[in-house]
Amino acid sequence: MAPRFAWGCVAVPLAWGLLIAGAAPSRAEAAQAGKERTPLRIAVAAMISPEETLNVYQELMDYIAAKLGRPVEMKQRRTYQEVNDMLGTGKLDAAILCSGTYVHAKRQYGVELLAVPVINGSPTYRSYIIVPQSSTAASLEELHRKRFAFTDPLSTSGYLYPVYYLVSRGRQPATFFAKTLFTYSHDNSIEAVAESVVDGAAVDSLIYDYLQVTKPALVAQTRIVHRSPSFGAQPVGVPKNLDPATRRALRDLFLRLDQDPAGQGILRKLGVDRFIPGDDRLYDSIRKMLRVMERARIR
Repeated sequence: MAPRFAWGCVAVPLAWGLLIAGAAPSRAEAAQAGKERTPLRIAVAAMISPEETLNVYQELMDYIAAKLGRPVEMKQRRTYQEVNDMLGTGKLDAAILCSGTYVHAKRQYGVELLAVPVINGSPTYRSYIIVPQSSTAASLEELHRKRFAFTDPLSTSGYLYPVYYLVSRGRQPATFFAKTLFTYSHDNSIEAVAESVVDGAAVDSLIYDYLQVTKPALVAQTRIVHRSPSFGAQPVGVPKNLDPATRRALRDLFLRLDQDPAGQGILRKLGVDRFIPGDDRLYDSIRKMLRVMERARIR
């Protein structure tokens, strides 16, 4: 059965916040009721558009609330940087981050890796460069002087990789493309290509592959002309000053999701096999790309 959703970062309306009450606490939990009535604040960075997100993430947050005996408040913002700023300023307890967002958040705020998803047997994903099905382009190079869609300035697959690819070959993105724009979600970028609003886009492979199953008519209007090397998948991150007990409880919960029937059901809907302990080295290739861009003075 195809997953109902693709793991990653999602976008919902800016003002939206979701408070999910957990199951009634046990007597032992009630002894710590003061602490446990304080909501856990968890964000999901912007990657997929609102209509694709609410139900399955609500299930995940409800599961967390029930297991930890605390309500969960989902916080959302439009851009990756806004989520990073919330993590860094104590306004969040955890976040599902995109890979590039995590690298920036760790460097800027010391955000720590909590868990990494394994998807289709691997804790990695790729960037796809896509074009309309009718396009004659067969590579990123053939999109010279064309219209191109990026996702977010902190997106690895939707911005960093294609810009790095061009810079490492002596090209300047500002002059290579005729026009660029940011869509702020990967499905928006795919739709822009399908409808020939742009001539090409860089998108997350997990989102593209998911939509190929759930929206085949849309994806059939596009095709892939380039696949990047693999990058570390979108992790769960926490602030460096999160209290140890909460950090440990969240980590154990994610790492044990695949050992619980209800957790297994949520994982299936997310398109995730399981979670594994975070290995920061998974993201070294992203840091390498960032250094190349910084030397080229491209942000």
